[in-house]
Amino acid sequence: MNKATRAITAGIIVVLTVIALVAGAGYYFSGLLITPRVKGYDETYRIEISNKRFTEEFFRSLPMEEVFIQSPHGFPLHAVFIPERDSRKTVIFVHGHTFTLMGAIKYVELFRRRGFNCLLVDNRYHGKSGGPNSTFGFYERDDLAAWMDWILARTGAGSVIGFHGESLGSAICLMHAINDGRAAFYVLDGATADLEDLLAHKLKMDFGLPAFPLMNAASLVSKLRGAMFFEEVSPIRGIGKIKSPVLLIHGAADTFIPPDHSRRLYRGLRTKKMIWLCPGAEHSRSVLVDRAIYDRKIGEFFTMTGIR
Repeated sequence: MNKATRAITAGIIVVLTVIALVAGAGYYFSGLLITPRVKGYDETYRIEISNKRFTEEFFRSLPMEEVFIQSPHGFPLHAVFIPERDSRKTVIFVHGHTFTLMGAIKYVELFRRRGFNCLLVDNRYHGKSGGPNSTFGFYERDDLAAWMDWILARTGAGSVIGFHGESLGSAICLMHAINDGRAAFYVLDGATADLEDLLAHKLKMDFGLPAFPLMNAASLVSKLRGAMFFEEVSPIRGIGKIKSPVLLIHGAADTFIPPDHSRRLYRGLRTKKMIWLCPGAEHSRSVLVDRAIYDRKIGEFFTMTGIR
């Protein structure tokens, strides 16, 4: 083998090695998003209790009904329904990444005292719901539409249905809002404007890595594994299509999803809207930092939108 041939062979080996490394990293990073380790019910219950987000007494006092329906994508979806007597108003709670519906318990009383039924859903791939992966709203938006159908069958046509989303739940709600105009309102806590922007931020902050080529590889692998291209989860691109009123809440000290995501969404909305950046609050901690103002902002939002 002459020197030229050896050089070409060595170059090919280097290229193939780089491709293999990028593909492997893409598989790893895609897995962190679409097939992460998710926490179970006992674990999420203990986390919420130990952090004093609700008490065991409060949890046991709730008149909970367990509900299962079929996802449009062919697997069971799980939720807990907390009815209010004769109410035709319902808020659907959508939890964060790797958690369960237990993460929504801390918000329930803010809406129950306003006469709302509460439906706490487990996202696909989380809790007691099925599904092969998590897609940050790309497929979950169809599940939310199915839950709306279930509520309407339960409480009757013309019922008021709104949503509360936390973190990943906010992204799911936004993706749903772009396609489905039936909701009376959305309260979104720690929302993501664009998944690619968020992941580029996370790669730099958490791993010290550039977005290219790892994010591109992870996005492709994600799609090949039956989930989504990351660019397909970009609420900011469809924000002008949302017709329902939106209240955006974000921790001003959030370093996980920077508050500028909510600022961008607020600027892009063309419907009735409010925004509150909670001073000193980290990601999904606004209700814990100042529950009284959180409650007041919901009240102001409902007054502005005429929701009774």
